[in-house]
Amino acid sequence: AMPRRAGIGGLGGGLGVAGLQARQAAKERAEDAGGYLQEQTRRQMADKCEVLTQKLETFAKQHKNDIVKNPEFRSRFNAMCSAIGVDPLNSNKGMWGALGMGDFYYELGVQLVEVCLAQRSRTGGIDSTDDVLLLLQKKRGPRAQPIAMEDLERAVRNISELGKGIEIITVGGRRMVQSVPLELSQD
Repeated sequence: AMPRRAGIGGLGGGLGVAGLQARQAAKERAEDAGGYLQEQTRRQMADKCEVLTQKLETFAKQHKNDIVKNPEFRSRFNAMCSAIGVDPLNSNKGMWGALGMGDFYYELGVQLVEVCLAQRSRTGGIDSTDDVLLLLQKKRGPRAQPIAMEDLERAVRNISELGKGIEIITVGGRRMVQSVPLELSQD
């Protein structure tokens, strides 16, 4: 008769049905432990994200004027938000709405459409992002809060969510605002 070997790590080394059952039971225990650890990790991450979001909200309230008036500060604020998966300036809910920034980008989007429509007969609906930014700044006037390229890009994203009409494309290495559908602009 063949001598029976001891199992490794409780997996059972026996042959036959008892050995298979022992290995299956050990596998199930390992899967249960793994599932428990995954759930614990998920809960911890969710808690940390909640804390970060609360701290970001507090920061936003404390620095509202800088966020609204300073494009460079707004850009850095956006980067902080993106790092934790929050898009506060694309939302008009809760605290982010209190900043008035959701409305800011939709208003900027309306101004963007107006600028693009005014330029369309002259440019065929394709303008450099630099030109569009300058035209937007001129349209807004010197008393409006300053805008930067990132603000233009975010306004284009907000408008493009409403359907095909305005998007940023790259032509010959230059970034352009396309304000007519591509299939119409090839005439």
